[in-house]
Amino acid sequence: MPIRGEAPVDDLAEAYADGRAWLGEADWFDAHTHMGSNDPDGVTGTPEEILAGLDDAGHRRALIFAMHEPGGYPAANDAVLAACRASGGRLDALVRVDPKAPGALEEARRGLDAGARGIKLHPRSDAFGLPHPVVDELVALAGERRGIVLFHAGRGIPVLGLAAAELARENPGASIILAHAGISDLGLLRETSASLENLYYDTAWWQVADVLQLMTSVPPARILYASDLPYAPGRFTALLLLRTARAAGHTPEAVRAMAGGQLARLVDGQPPLDLGPAVGTGALARRAPALERVVAHTCSAASLAFRGGDPTEAIALARLACQTTDGDEHAELLAAADELLARTQGHMALQPEEPFAVVPGALVVQALCGTPEVGAPTLVA
Repeated sequence: MPIRGEAPVDDLAEAYADGRAWLGEADWFDAHTHMGSNDPDGVTGTPEEILAGLDDAGHRRALIFAMHEPGGYPAANDAVLAACRASGGRLDALVRVDPKAPGALEEARRGLDAGARGIKLHPRSDAFGLPHPVVDELVALAGERRGIVLFHAGRGIPVLGLAAAELARENPGASIILAHAGISDLGLLRETSASLENLYYDTAWWQVADVLQLMTSVPPARILYASDLPYAPGRFTALLLLRTARAAGHTPEAVRAMAGGQLARLVDGQPPLDLGPAVGTGALARRAPALERVVAHTCSAASLAFRGGDPTEAIALARLACQTTDGDEHAELLAAADELLARTQGHMALQPEEPFAVVPGALVVQALCGTPEVGAPTLVA
């Protein structure tokens, strides 16, 4: 399967359909997709697969950029730009550069001149830190063009968010996006996020607690939907966006902006929407230990599977945590979680040598149980 995490039987569809009905019509614009075939992590993605992934999720557009290219980025950037030209307006390019490589600024300028909407920088795979003098020049260039600069801000890096925020402050024409919910720095940036109109976060991440903190602590206009295709299916990342946004108390209007409306404005060089301050945690339900147990065990199962370990016991423990009595206020949600975990065990039995078979179901269940405010989805037997 070209897109990682697609369930053998589509258990995402039921929960996702519920969220889409609540949202209504939205012009989904994915802020974070990749293409390439040489990344050392072994994942590959073609433009056709990315477009198919968008279609599967019912999404129209995406930003796309090169995967890690140990041999350098110029040829990969040319391939991305060509794919965008051939996409009928569905794909928009970010030019990827390694700031340590000779000619990085010139390569970024070449890509922008050829139609790229901004620049992608990956401090983990390209092994650089902030502050960095060439990064300063790259962000200044993007600012002159009113372009985007997307930083990897997920796992595997030291703190970079405060330095990225300073770049946003110094370059008001650049839209700085911290990828992966900014998990490397999210707890440090609450006040900064409130004051910088050009500092954004994308939602290309999987853990419900991280995305809930993003939804409650960052102004809604600064949150941009992203999938991480081909590393994750759009239906899951969209489901997580919808569940966490609803749990935090965001309106459909705000979520439509997150889903794509705001990114479309940034790409077109229009002034961004202002949707008010961060909503805070007031709408979140009181803690529910039974649900937290399910979240903990399903996250453990997914983490084990990501690393090739055996998630069997963690899924079994998650199902045990779903046991309750009829009087439990969360009985319906726990029953839905148990049904999805039972299906997940069935998928695992069909692929006993493939730990990743657990991931789709585990991640959907932790998203559901981490957002009890939204209620239980209706499952079709």
